[in-house]
Amino acid sequence: MAIAEQAMNSVARAAWILVTTSWAAMRAIPARRAAAIRLTRNYADCGKNCVAGCDSKAECDPGFGAEWADASSCPLNVCCSKYGFCGTTAEFCGDKKVNRPSCSKSGSLQRVVGYYETWSTRRRCNKFWPEKIPLGVYTHINVAFAVINPETFEIAPSLNADIDLYRRVTYLKTIDPDLKVFIAIGGWAYNDPGPTATTFSDLAASKEKQKTFFKSLVRFLATYNFDGIDLDWEYPVADDRSSRPEDYKNLPILLKNLKAALKNTGGRDGLSITLPASYWYLQHFDVKQISQHVDFLNVMTYDMHGTWDKGNKWLGAYLNAHTNLTEIKSSMDLLWRNDIPPEKVVLGMAFYGRAFTVVDRACTTPGCLFASGAEPGDCSSEVGILMISEIEKVIKEKSLKPTLYKDAAVKVAAWDDQWVGYDDADTFQLKADFARSQCLGGVMVWAISHDLLDGTYSRALATVANRKVVALADHVEQNDTITIKHDQCKWTNCGEGCPPGWVTVSRSDKDRHHDGEIMLDDGGCLVEKQFHVLCCPPDQEVPTCGWYTFNNGRCVGKCPDGMTEIGGTNRGCTGVNGNYQAACCTTGTKNMALHQKCEWGASFLCDRYTCPAQNPNILALSCNGNGGSACGGDWRTNRNEERKYCCDSGDDNMKWDDCTWEDHYSATGLILVPAGTRSYCASNCPADKVRVAMEHYNTCSRKTGSRAKCCSPKYTTTITPVDPLVTLWESDLTAWLQNPTCSSSSYSDAWLYGSLEKRSTPYGIFSGHPTRGLAMSGQYAPFEKRQDQLILFSSNSIIIILTDIIFAYRSSSIAAKVSREIKVWDKIIGAQYTYLATSQMMPFLMDQWDIYGTAATDLAGDIICNLPRWDEFIKLCTMPVSENVTCANVDRDAWDPEYSVDPDTYGTSSDSAGKRALTPLDKRDGQSRSFTVDCGIDPVTNLRRVMYIDSQPYPNGDGGNSLERANGLTVRFALANPADCTDATIDPNAPNNIWAWLIPRAIEFMVTGILPPVQGLPEYRSKHNLLPWDVAQLLGLDYSQWAAGITSATGSPISRIFDSLGSKANPGVLIFNGKQPFGNDTWAKVNVADPSRAPAALDQIRVVISVFEYLNDFNVNSKLGQVYRGASAEWRLFQSTVNKVRPGGNYDTYLLWREFMTNFFGELTLWVRTWVVEHLNQLEDTWLEVYNSAPDARTRGFAFSTLQEIEIMRDRIRRIRFDTSMFVYMG
Repeated sequence: MAIAEQAMNSVARAAWILVTTSWAAMRAIPARRAAAIRLTRNYADCGKNCVAGCDSKAECDPGFGAEWADASSCPLNVCCSKYGFCGTTAEFCGDKKVNRPSCSKSGSLQRVVGYYETWSTRRRCNKFWPEKIPLGVYTHINVAFAVINPETFEIAPSLNADIDLYRRVTYLKTIDPDLKVFIAIGGWAYNDPGPTATTFSDLAASKEKQKTFFKSLVRFLATYNFDGIDLDWEYPVADDRSSRPEDYKNLPILLKNLKAALKNTGGRDGLSITLPASYWYLQHFDVKQISQHVDFLNVMTYDMHGTWDKGNKWLGAYLNAHTNLTEIKSSMDLLWRNDIPPEKVVLGMAFYGRAFTVVDRACTTPGCLFASGAEPGDCSSEVGILMISEIEKVIKEKSLKPTLYKDAAVKVAAWDDQWVGYDDADTFQLKADFARSQCLGGVMVWAISHDLLDGTYSRALATVANRKVVALADHVEQNDTITIKHDQCKWTNCGEGCPPGWVTVSRSDKDRHHDGEIMLDDGGCLVEKQFHVLCCPPDQEVPTCGWYTFNNGRCVGKCPDGMTEIGGTNRGCTGVNGNYQAACCTTGTKNMALHQKCEWGASFLCDRYTCPAQNPNILALSCNGNGGSACGGDWRTNRNEERKYCCDSGDDNMKWDDCTWEDHYSATGLILVPAGTRSYCASNCPADKVRVAMEHYNTCSRKTGSRAKCCSPKYTTTITPVDPLVTLWESDLTAWLQNPTCSSSSYSDAWLYGSLEKRSTPYGIFSGHPTRGLAMSGQYAPFEKRQDQLILFSSNSIIIILTDIIFAYRSSSIAAKVSREIKVWDKIIGAQYTYLATSQMMPFLMDQWDIYGTAATDLAGDIICNLPRWDEFIKLCTMPVSENVTCANVDRDAWDPEYSVDPDTYGTSSDSAGKRALTPLDKRDGQSRSFTVDCGIDPVTNLRRVMYIDSQPYPNGDGGNSLERANGLTVRFALANPADCTDATIDPNAPNNIWAWLIPRAIEFMVTGILPPVQGLPEYRSKHNLLPWDVAQLLGLDYSQWAAGITSATGSPISRIFDSLGSKANPGVLIFNGKQPFGNDTWAKVNVADPSRAPAALDQIRVVISVFEYLNDFNVNSKLGQVYRGASAEWRLFQSTVNKVRPGGNYDTYLLWREFMTNFFGELTLWVRTWVVEHLNQLEDTWLEVYNSAPDARTRGFAFSTLQEIEIMRDRIRRIRFDTSMFVYMG
C-alpha cells in the first residue's frame, strides 16, 4: 500500500468531527510527489530503473539527507514521519506529546473580542445598528472592514457609507470607557482576484509603501477615534489566495514596523491579527515571530467544515459542524508547538451556523451525508449560512429540540431536509472553559451583528467569560451614581516587570542601600537573581513602602504604625523562632484598601492567634504567611502550624474574591527552572489577580520554590456627581429657541434639494404661519461628508444633549447623565414643542427603521435645526386618521402607457407591442439583445460612429430559479408592501437587466468622453485620454483576428465583457436612461385633488425610490460589486492587449470604465433625489390646498392622510443614497 494511502486510512470520523492525520493528504498531491511517496527508504534502489517523478522529494527530512527533501523540518514544528511527511498524530510523532498550557477553568477571561460588520445595516432584515451592541460585554470591537488602496497604499473605508458607522461604534466608548475599538483591515474577499488581490503582499515587500500606509493609518485612527487595528490577511504565501512565498518572512517585518509606527499615536497603538485554524493556511505564518509584535492573536476556530467538503476525497460530504472542540484542540496544539504565549491567544466562536440540505431526511446523525448548502435565511440571504438570529427563529417556529454534542461542544438542529450546526450559550460555556483551561487570553466572536436585536447571545458570551467587574463609567439605570473599579498594589511574578502604565514602588526604609531602590522580593523564585517587583496602579497616590526591620540579622517582622504587611522575607535573618522582615506599606489610598482590610496573625506560635473582631474572616492559612515567616510545628505528628490571614469580607464590593492556590501557573505554559531541578512550585499568579500569601511548606515541602494564594481584587466605589452643566444646558437651549439659526452648511432639508427659502417648512400653510420654520439655505454635496457637525452651533451642548438622548434610547441604556439631559430637554424644548418631548419623540424615532439608519449626531442636528418641522411631522405621523391611502390596486399601465414598455429597448423602438408587465417574466427574458453604440459624428471624418453589439443570453425560466441557480443570487426585485404607498422597501424577486444597457453607454463614454445626458443636470466630460473610434471597433472582433500571438484569449472583448456580467441586477432601466420615470402628461393626470388618483401619484414616486432600496440591498450590492469586478478584469485584458498591438497609445479603458460608473451613478442619484423632492413638493401643494378648503370632515381626513404619506416619503428619500466608492476598490 502506498504511504499516501496509509495516511488516508488513518482518518478517523467520530461524532461531528473529521480529524485528518496528515495535512499533506488534505490537498491533491502532485503526480511527481505521489511518485516519490512510493519510494522505499533505500533510495539507491531507484537508480536507472526510475520511470516517473524521479526528481520528487519528501516534504521533510527524517534522516535521508537534504537532497531528498524539500525542507529539513516541518512547518509549525509538527512531526516528520519516517517516510518524510508532516503531521501530528501517532503515525508521525510516535509517543511525543504536545506540552499544553494548563490553568483552572474558573476565573474570568482577559479579552472578549467581537467583530461588527458594517454591511449588517444593509441587510434586508434584522439590520444591526451599532447602538444595538450590548455595553459592557466586549473589551474589544473590531469594525470590519477598511481597505488599502492598491494604487496609493493609503487606508480608506470600504464604502463611504461606513464612515457614519465608524463614528457610531466608537461613540460606545463614551459610555464604556474600558472598551477598545479597532478597525479591521482586509477580509477574505480582499484577496480575491481583482485590484486588491496582491495589495498585502505588495505592502509587506516595500518599506516605501509601508511608510505611506502608516502615515495614512495614523491619520485614519485619529479621525475616526479608533484605538488600533486588526490585520485580516487571508492568507499570506498561499498561491490560491493570490499571495507570494516571500510573504512568510515579510509579514513579521511588516508587523514590527507597524507596531513601531503605532507607538507614536498617543495611545492608538493596539495591534491584533487573525490566524486560520487549519494547518494548510497557518503553516504560512511565522507565528513565533508574529506573536512578538502583536498584542493578541484572533484564531478563527470556525468554518472548519462547509459545502467545500463535498468532492474532497479525504473529507467527503458528511454532516460536520463548522466548529467543534476536538478539532480546535488540535489547532491550538499547532501554537503550543511554537511556544506562543497563551495569554496572547484569543479563541474564535461564531454567532452563525453552517447549514446543509441533507441527502436523506431520515439520516441527520453523525455519518450522514449532505446534498448541498441549505436554503438561505430571510436576512442573511446566503446559501449554506444561517445567522444565530435566523436559527433561533426556525427553532421557535418549528418547535425544534436541538441536540448538544458535548464532546465536540456544538449544537445541531434538523428540520425537513435542512440541518445546521452552531454555537449557543451551552457551547459557549464549554469553549470558554476550554479557553481558561489552556490559559488563553480570551474569546472572540464573528460576528456581533448576527445576534438578535436584544443582544441575547452577546450577553450569554459575557456570562461564560465571567467578567467580574465591568467598568461602565456613568452607566447606571435611572439614578445619579457612577461605579468605579479600583486595582490594588501587587507583587509581579518572578522575573517580570510592572504592567504597562503601573508604577514601580521604591523603598523608604532606613536599611535601603540607596535612594530609588525598588521593592524586590526573591521569595519563591526558582532562578537566581529573579525577583518579584512591587507595583501600584497609576490612578492613586503611590504608598510609602519599605522592609521592616533587618536589625543586623535579628529581624523583627513588624510594620510601623500606619502601615500594613504585604510581603515577607527571611533573607539575612538568623532564623530564630521564624523571624523575618516584613514588606510594609502605608494605607489610606484606594490602591491599598483591600490590603488594609486584612492583617496577618502571629508568626511561629501561629495556631494560638485568633482573628480580631474587626477582621473576623480567615482568607488564607499559610505556614509562611506572605513568604518569609515561619510557624512552629509538632514533630510527633509532622504537622506545621499555619499563620492566619484575617480579613473583613463583609462588604461585597470591597473584598478579595475568587482566591485560589497556584503552584504551577505560567501565562506561557512554560516555567524556567535550574538544571537538575526535579520538583518545584512556582509562586506566580494570573495577570488579573493579586498574591496575598506564599508558602513553601505543606504542598511544596521538599520541592524548590513556593506556591501563591492568588485573589481577584473586588473593589468598587460609587459617587454621586455634581453636574454644573445642567444650568448651562438650560441656558443654551433657551438661547437657541430665541435665536434658532443654523449655518448654511448645517442640517436641514437643504441637504436634499438646495435652497429652502421658498419652502421654509412643509406645513407653513397648515399652521397659518408660512415662515414658521427656520430660514436656511445650502447645497447638498452628494459625494462629500461633513467632518465636524459640532461647529455649527453656538454651544456644543445643544447637539450633545439630543445625541446622548437618541443614543441612550437606541442602546436601551439610560445613564445618569442622560437622565438629567432628558429632564432639561423636556423642560425647555418639550414645553414649546409638544411632540418633541421625549415621551412623544423617542417612541416615534425608535419605531422608524429608516430614521434609525441615521447616526445619532446627524439626526440630532437635523431635529435641532428643524424643530417646527419635526414637531409637525411627528404629530402628523402619530395622529389617527379617518381615511387611509392604499396603493394595493394601482394600475400603473392605466396611468402611464409607457410604464410596461420593455426597458431594455426603451427609446429604440416604437413598437408598443413589446409592452409587458413588471411582475411576470415573459419568454423574451434571458435572450440575447441587440444594442446600438452611437458615438455621434466623428470630428475628423464627419461620419457617424455607430456599431451594433449583442448581449449574451442569461439563464431564465422556472420562475426565476434558473437564474438563481446560475449566479447564487437568491433575491429578486419586488415591492415588499404593495398596499402601503409610502413603503419603498423591496423584497427582491424579479430580475431586471441594467448591465446590458450600461455597457453600450460605457463604450460611448470611452469614445466621446461625455456621460449620457441626465435631465436637469450639467453635462459631464472626462479629462482623461479617450479611446479612438477605430480602437473601439476592436471590441466587436474576436481576439484571434487582431491579437493572435499576443493573448490566448478567445472570443470578442465585448462578448467576454457580457459573459462576465452574468445576471440581471437592477429594476431601474427607465431611470438609468436618464429619462423621467413617467412623463409630464402622466403626472398631470395623477397630481390632482382626486382621492382616486392620489394613490397613483404616490405609487409613481415610490417606484423611483425603490430603485435605490434595491441597489442598497446587501446581497444585490455585493453581487453588483462582483459583476463590476468581472467586467473590470475584461476591460483590463482589452487594455493590455490593445496597448501591445498599438504601442504608444497608452489606452486606459479600465480607468474610463471606473470613471463612467462612478460619475454616472453619482449624478443619477442626485438627479433622482431632486426629481422626487420636486414632485413631492407639487403633490404636497395640491393636497395642502384640499386640506385648507375641504368642504367636509371626510375630505379633510383623506387630505390629512395623504400629507402624512408625503412627509414619510420625503423623509425616506432624504436617507436614500448610493455609495459609488465601491467602484474604486472592487475593480
